[in-house]
Amino acid sequence: MKASWQARMWLSVIGFGGLAASALAAESGPARVTFTKDVLPILQEKCQECHRAGQMAPMSLMTYDEVRPWAKAIRENVSAGKMPPYFADKASLPMKHDQSLSQVQKDTILAWIDSGTTKGSEKDMPAPRKFSESEWRLGDPDVVLQPVEPFDVPAGDGDLYQCFAVPFASANDLWLKGVEFKPDNLKAVHHFILFEDKLGKFKEFDAATPEPGCECEDMDKVLQGTTMVQMWAPGNVQPLARTGEAKKLNAKSNFILQVHYHNTTGEPQVDRSKFALYLAKPEEQVQKEVRGQLVVQPNLFIKAGDPESKFQATYTIKEDITVYSSGVHMHYRGKNMGLWAVRPGETDETTLVWVPNYDFNWQLTYEFAEPWKAPAGTKFTMRCTFDNSTNNPFNPDPTKDVRWGLASTDEMAFSGYSYVVDSEALKSTPEKPKGLVQGPGLVKVSDPEFLGTD
Repeated sequence: MKASWQARMWLSVIGFGGLAASALAAESGPARVTFTKDVLPILQEKCQECHRAGQMAPMSLMTYDEVRPWAKAIRENVSAGKMPPYFADKASLPMKHDQSLSQVQKDTILAWIDSGTTKGSEKDMPAPRKFSESEWRLGDPDVVLQPVEPFDVPAGDGDLYQCFAVPFASANDLWLKGVEFKPDNLKAVHHFILFEDKLGKFKEFDAATPEPGCECEDMDKVLQGTTMVQMWAPGNVQPLARTGEAKKLNAKSNFILQVHYHNTTGEPQVDRSKFALYLAKPEEQVQKEVRGQLVVQPNLFIKAGDPESKFQATYTIKEDITVYSSGVHMHYRGKNMGLWAVRPGETDETTLVWVPNYDFNWQLTYEFAEPWKAPAGTKFTMRCTFDNSTNNPFNPDPTKDVRWGLASTDEMAFSGYSYVVDSEALKSTPEKPKGLVQGPGLVKVSDPEFLGTD
């Protein structure tokens, strides 16, 4: 992968956890921990967003009868720190949607399981948590799109990067508040990257292959004239842009959806994933465009067997910006990564995000509780460590030297952040989509007036 491409990737760019009631000691001994009084509030606060019908988690945790059969698995995952899937260390800036459990919260869940998973009194139950009736976590979208045809994912556990044309082509420019992705087949889908196809060159590569879409490991070739819109990996639903901020979509552009398939089932699979667009409305004037910046180190050489292979990269900004979120990305040999920054005139670094225990299966966007101001001259530094030894249980081959590459068995190293430019004042009034064409790629529109007459 070329360095020019790396600078365009990512960042156009959160479970168990929650609010605990502890087992308090009384003179007669510890109080009994029950599901209704102590455990259910924890599940409601953090778990049920994913662990309910229609969401990506494999089981629902809404009721006692649903939770009780999973007690052993819950104990194992909470004890090991695998759940909740949240990896930003407390040294990071304070984050919204912090899914991590305090020690008291962990102890409450474990005490409930170890004491026999007592249900408790119905009168102790909190009111059920209310969720949006929409199938989408961000609410009802304006447009839902998908590739024109389903795709047959071949058997085998190798990596396949397949790009699909997704017709859109609004007759006018649009302002995008956010994108939500919905994988159709989680047995095969690992992640998505959505691109805006400004020049229409992808159609010639698509037409050259009989199957839907085409392989696109050579992104600089296949994705000419495109820009990244947004990325999705497991557990990652990025929030909508703030009022007065959005990302521009150009008139007559179509989309390309790149799907990273990693099919470990041993059997062929079928996938037709979809994604939803949330658009700025005419009553909202857009002042600033949301952008993303990578801090990337493409020159990787990780020696076989090396348990502590360290790298870093830096990037210095030239204008005042406001930073909203950050994230990190490596593959199976990734051990830890963080992003730090030093403002002009300061000597101490600010830890924007620090992930000491990286997990390739959960690549989250960490949204800061408060925006972080970075004046011109601020220096951002990414530092990371890879474990290419036999101590790493996820290592595909500790006998192999590893360099940068697109496959999961290769490696990558980049952090980054989303931001707006402080001086920008666009004063742009958004329009509704015009002239969308009804077809197999257009799943749903919120307003029939979006559609053309053809």
